[in-house]
Amino acid sequence: MKVTLNWLKEFLDLGNRGINPAEIASMLTMSGTEVKKIEYTGEKFKNIVVGKIIDFKQHPNADKLSVCQVDSGTGLLNIVCGANNFSKNDKVALALEGAVTSQGLKIGKSKLRGEISEGMMCSEYELGFSDESEGIMILSSSCTVGQGFAESLGIDDVVFELEITPNRPDCLNVAGIAREISVLADIPLKERDYDAEERLNNDKDYEIEIKDYTLCPRYCAKIFKDIPKIESPEWLKNRLIMCDYRPIDLIVDITNYVMHEVGQPLHAFDADLLYSNKIIIRTAKSGEKIRSIDDSIRNLKEDMLVIADEKKPVAIAGVMGGKDTEINTSTKNVLLESANFYGPSIMRTSSALGLRSEASNRFEKKLDPGLTLIAIKRFEELLSEITGTKFAGTIYDNYKKTARTRTIGLRLDKVKSVLGTEIEAAQISRILSGLGIKTKIKSAEFAENIKSDIIAAEIPSFRFEDLEREIDLIEEIARIYGFEKFVSAPPAALLRGGKYSFFQKTLRQLRQLLCDSGFYEVINYSFTGAQWLQKVKTASEDQYSSAVKIINPINEEFEYLRTSPLPLMVKNAVNNINHDVRNIRIFEITKVYKRLEDKKLPEEKTVLGVLISGKSWLKSWNENEKAFDFFDLKGVLELLYSRFYGSTPAFEISGREFKFFHPAVSAEIIAGKTAAGIIGKIHPLIIEDLDILQDIFYMELDLEVFIKNSGRQLKFKPIPQFPAIVIDIAIVVDKDAKNSEIVNEIEKSGTSLLKEVKLFDIYVGRQVEEGKKSIAYSLTFRDDLRTLKDTEVDIIVKRIVQNLGRKFGAKLRQ
Repeated sequence: MKVTLNWLKEFLDLGNRGINPAEIASMLTMSGTEVKKIEYTGEKFKNIVVGKIIDFKQHPNADKLSVCQVDSGTGLLNIVCGANNFSKNDKVALALEGAVTSQGLKIGKSKLRGEISEGMMCSEYELGFSDESEGIMILSSSCTVGQGFAESLGIDDVVFELEITPNRPDCLNVAGIAREISVLADIPLKERDYDAEERLNNDKDYEIEIKDYTLCPRYCAKIFKDIPKIESPEWLKNRLIMCDYRPIDLIVDITNYVMHEVGQPLHAFDADLLYSNKIIIRTAKSGEKIRSIDDSIRNLKEDMLVIADEKKPVAIAGVMGGKDTEINTSTKNVLLESANFYGPSIMRTSSALGLRSEASNRFEKKLDPGLTLIAIKRFEELLSEITGTKFAGTIYDNYKKTARTRTIGLRLDKVKSVLGTEIEAAQISRILSGLGIKTKIKSAEFAENIKSDIIAAEIPSFRFEDLEREIDLIEEIARIYGFEKFVSAPPAALLRGGKYSFFQKTLRQLRQLLCDSGFYEVINYSFTGAQWLQKVKTASEDQYSSAVKIINPINEEFEYLRTSPLPLMVKNAVNNINHDVRNIRIFEITKVYKRLEDKKLPEEKTVLGVLISGKSWLKSWNENEKAFDFFDLKGVLELLYSRFYGSTPAFEISGREFKFFHPAVSAEIIAGKTAAGIIGKIHPLIIEDLDILQDIFYMELDLEVFIKNSGRQLKFKPIPQFPAIVIDIAIVVDKDAKNSEIVNEIEKSGTSLLKEVKLFDIYVGRQVEEGKKSIAYSLTFRDDLRTLKDTEVDIIVKRIVQNLGRKFGAKLRQ
């Protein structure tokens, strides 16, 4: 944003303080408002003055040239000119010897076709005011001959180019920057009293209807009738040009001027082109379109806010006006809009339409509703001043007032504690008051039961969005007091290096273990789009459907916070496969978020996603290639549990169906009695839809559950001194009997002498009954203190078989 020094002087008496532009730039930058550039506009017009054409004649040797006698204020100069749009007594921009045009041409005495030319009469193009122009620039007859050109036009100024941070919309205007300089330099701010409230009227000549006060908290309007047709004055156009606005016509120029001065965007409708005397602020209807003032047809979505009459939309709220009601050369009556719109809604609309404007940039940052009336009154003030006409009438105001006041208790000892410097209460009060914050020292309301002195700070409406806590006020005090004034000192206490928490340590160990096992870590964005949620079928799952929707997403691919690593990890796999990288082992440790109906904030978890696809090893001279399968991924899980738990996890085939997993190849992971994750093969229909020719296996682990119980100290035992007895048994059970339940029963029945149970065979075929299967286990028995006898083991095995028979109907296979 750009502001000029002369514009700032309308709010500040800078002359008496002798503060130069460089000092202003330094103060602003050190307080957080960066000044990127200072431009002295008068310098580029050096040696260019106001000249007056006394006489001219045809060049004796050239049909298209004239020889002019021009008064420079210090004498007559002979000027050869190729233009023909001037007359005697016209006042012009006269470039003297030593002047340089905006194109870099240095002016000096020269001879043109035999005639001496002692300078040049300049066009708007040569002065840098336009990209092209016909003829020389003719100045106002009120300009003083011999006066510097920049001074005469009011453009001998200093322009500050500022970088305004997104949290300070109150500084996106001249008045806001003036307030900052006022408190930094301790110069009184010239407050303006527009007295707009007294001019409100509730008559029904015009009706303002707001459909949703969340999207439009306030809408003000006023009719200006019979506006004289005059051009914007030079001072107005020049000031706009210096601040990067293009002058258009008087009405539009004043709206831009007011927006830049007070920070409130305005929009002017040709009142005679509106269908009715009713303005409706609503969202667009399905299929609605509007031709915007840039002559483009805009397709509107149903969540886009529009300004409409009773027939159609006439503007895209906060973004751009409509062509059908645009101000034009025949406009006599104007409906002026000054509204307050919900920032995120304007941002979404602006982003979706690819339209960015000075107005939308301000609305996106949540403006103060109180600016609406101020802007209308300032517009009226300028229009009356320029046209010499008083405009009577109603200011229509539809405002559902909401509380925009906040009082924060500021403890003086807290200020000292945070800043490390004691600042007097009076100085703190001066700083805050200069920022528009009303203060009261030692407020009884806040001082109750608190020993420290308190300053009660009443936050103004224009800072309501960014000053919320005590620490925010301390930040304001620090930047105005001056960071350079804080004295460096060694810390009073001994500083020790930070340590990783147990959770952080375990995450690092987990990463290292997976990397050592041949996996690559992937890091995806925390956002995803509906497309991949639907592709991987997570959108239809209860566990994954409660996605948190982003209010203002960058685009449709970043519309939701991730509820699972799965969609983007599958996308990673597909991208690799499409680039002929087919053997994939990847993992991701990330945050996921789930919207909770009964809570304001979503649930946040840290999870591990592991994905494998392709070949686990390739074909070589001594062995065949092998594709990844479910048990490879199960082995990874067992590796993690054996490393951090010293045991393997339990798997449970739950009745819950995961639409993204193969119904026969999926399971829940149980840690203790808590569900810790899921594991399975991606559904064949999803693989087909992704147009790839290989299976994908995926595992997801809730790391907060996994790590919570993983800190047990592992105990190591010496190598056994006594031999083991290994017994193999084969049992016939129902086909749907679960291995995990059978193993649990074997371990429970086997006493402490049973050290290991290993499944080594499953058989389904002619040698067992239909609906049955044969499962074979190897049982290892050992006593750590003596050698076991076969008879002891036989008794235990017999008991195991009996218990399996009672619980599962199991029979020993003969």
